[in-house]
Amino acid sequence: MNITTRAALCAAAATLSLAAAAPALAQGSPLGGTGSDYYLNDSNTGTANIQFSYGERYDDAYVGDWDGNGTDTLMLRRDNTFLVRNSNSTGSADAQFVYGDPGDGVLVGDWDGNGTDTLAVRRGNTFLVKNTVTTGTADVQFVYGDPGDTVLVGNWDGQGGDSLIVRRAGHYFVKNDLTTGVASSDFYFGDPYDAVLTGRWSLDQPGDTLAVRRGNSYYLRGSLTSGPADVVFGYGNPSDTAFAGDWNGDGVDSLGVRRDRTPAPVPPPVGNQPPNPGDDKDCVDFPSQAAAQAYFDMYYPYYGDVARLDGNGDLQACESLR
Repeated sequence: MNITTRAALCAAAATLSLAAAAPALAQGSPLGGTGSDYYLNDSNTGTANIQFSYGERYDDAYVGDWDGNGTDTLMLRRDNTFLVRNSNSTGSADAQFVYGDPGDGVLVGDWDGNGTDTLAVRRGNTFLVKNTVTTGTADVQFVYGDPGDTVLVGNWDGQGGDSLIVRRAGHYFVKNDLTTGVASSDFYFGDPYDAVLTGRWSLDQPGDTLAVRRGNSYYLRGSLTSGPADVVFGYGNPSDTAFAGDWNGDGVDSLGVRRDRTPAPVPPPVGNQPPNPGDDKDCVDFPSQAAAQAYFDMYYPYYGDVARLDGNGDLQACESLR
């Protein structure tokens, strides 16, 4: 985001007291990528103002406001155990709990609108929502979309809690409640293989909208309608894993990136290379995007994308699992 645009947002934010800031808005899916180093920027100036390390290289990581204080932080997943950190700083988990089964898809959202993010388990097109960050059974269950759909989480209408968007290529189907049924509205945005982030990009937005990422350029749209981006800016490196959150509690989401400082492994001599596994894996065979990425990274130096897990050639495997 350029300085002029950001200055306008900051000026608008200055007219509101901190107490009036909206709760942090969840981004929903696991971040993807690998690494334990995180670089956050709450003003989109081009340089991170928050840097820290958390967890291990292949952990699944999520963004959410776990304690309801208005700022987003990280949570790690290992099988069906979740490790919650309530500050964006290096350290150990502040809380730990178990939910769902190890192979479940998991989404994050403020489902009941109380300002605290919790989990929903996804099994095909069935969603089991839990309204507290604790071990236990689901509070709400509903069906939406098709089992193979990509799903995004956000508060689309600015009312109540978070709900879902189903994405099919560049076509988006918006649902404004957690009930079985058809979409409330639909629209087109971006290209079929664009990486997409969700967030509230300005205080003028009633709820969350989308941003398309291409390399290290971001194209933000201020409404859930078809049309060109309203704001375009650059941040980070093309190889970064990008995500969004409200890092300072001002009610506006901005960017963060995840980086892996472990160098890419040097392929061993040909005599020690792993045997070709063949095309015997699909994305549904992996419990998480991180697991699919580890499999991809193991065989790619020798055989390329032998299992065809990277649909758009960006070296990120099974992005639909995020």
